[in-house]
Amino acid sequence: MMRFAFKQPCFSLGRAKLPCCARGFSLTELLVVMGILMVLLAAAAPVFMKSSQRARQTAREMVKGHLQRARSHAIATGASTAVIVPDYSAGNEIGGKMLGIAEVNWVSTPTASGGAYQISQMLQRWESLPGSVHVLSQATTRHPRTTIMEQSLRSPMMMAGKTISGAVIVFSPTGQIISPANGAMEIVLGQGSVKAGQVTATEKNGNRVSYDLLQINRLTGRTRQIDPL
Repeated sequence: MMRFAFKQPCFSLGRAKLPCCARGFSLTELLVVMGILMVLLAAAAPVFMKSSQRARQTAREMVKGHLQRARSHAIATGASTAVIVPDYSAGNEIGGKMLGIAEVNWVSTPTASGGAYQISQMLQRWESLPGSVHVLSQATTRHPRTTIMEQSLRSPMMMAGKTISGAVIVFSPTGQIISPANGAMEIVLGQGSVKAGQVTATEKNGNRVSYDLLQINRLTGRTRQIDPL
């Protein structure tokens, strides 16, 4: 049987021999590689967009779930129950990022201005919104109406060994929202970051911030997504 041996051609440089694979890339080859990278980036862009949309969808479901659990607990136990969103001053990884549920003790009778109350006990572990999704503010999104984060009523609470404050949505034992007593019941969700007590939106569509707007029914605690104005 005859055997054929193939020998890789080499280039001589003085006494040294260099294999052909040691030569540099040609301009054509570089252009081809750059073209492939551009195609891959273009193909990946929709994937990143879908990932952002999935994170916001998960965040919407989390908010809905917390509101319904708080309402159910208030009805079942007869104790006023709140959904809490820590203020941006609570820290970069906490402010506008975490959701909690707690029982509320009223210090004074609820009135049109909201009354006074204090957190008596947390009912579950704090949960973090997915990815970089935050509860955004009116100023950040330029939303024409006040949101939960602009409500003046706040409650102090303990978290990770320190005292923080947060916006609250309080359900009465009848299942209705009694605090905040006035103003729009809306929550804005979007990609963002918190630094030095301020929130910044990080996802935009042209010159406009991309966000989801949830409107809360005071009687049932249910939310519906509406188009941003």
